[in-house]
Amino acid sequence: MMKFERILTGIIAVCGLFLLIYACSFEAPISYDPVGPKAFPILLMGLITASAVYLTVRPAIMFEPIELGWTKHLLGKLVLCAITLTVYAVIFEWFGFIVATLLMTIAVGKLFNGKTIPVAITGLLLSTCTYYLFDRVLDVPLPLGFFG
Repeated sequence: MMKFERILTGIIAVCGLFLLIYACSFEAPISYDPVGPKAFPILLMGLITASAVYLTVRPAIMFEPIELGWTKHLLGKLVLCAITLTVYAVIFEWFGFIVATLLMTIAVGKLFNGKTIPVAITGLLLSTCTYYLFDRVLDVPLPLGFFG
C-alpha cells in the first residue's frame, strides 16, 4: 500500500507544481487590493504541493500503515458524494449560491445518515452565513440565481 500512496502523492505533487506555476502567472484584469486575486491560488497550490512532496519523500519507518476499512457501502457513498459536488458545480450559477449550497449540504448530510431537520437547519445557516460573509464582508460577489 505504501508504494501506491507514494505514487499517488508524487502525481499530486507534480500536478500541484504545474498549477502553482500557472497561478503565479495569473493576471486578473480587475484587482480590488494590492495583493490581487492570485494570492489564494498560489497559497493553496503551494500548500498542496508541499504536503504532497512531504508525503512522497517521508521515511517509511515513521508511520504504520492504517487500514482504512474501505467497504463497498463506503465507496458507494463516496461516489454519490462526488456526484453531488459535481451537480453542485453545475447548478451553482443557475440556482444561485444560497439555494445550491443549501441543496448540496442537505444531500451530503443525508448521504452520511444525518437527521433531516438538523441537516436542513445546518444547510440553511451555512448557505446564508457564507453568502453574507463573502458578499458583505469580503466583497466577493456570488451568484443569486433566480433570486437576482
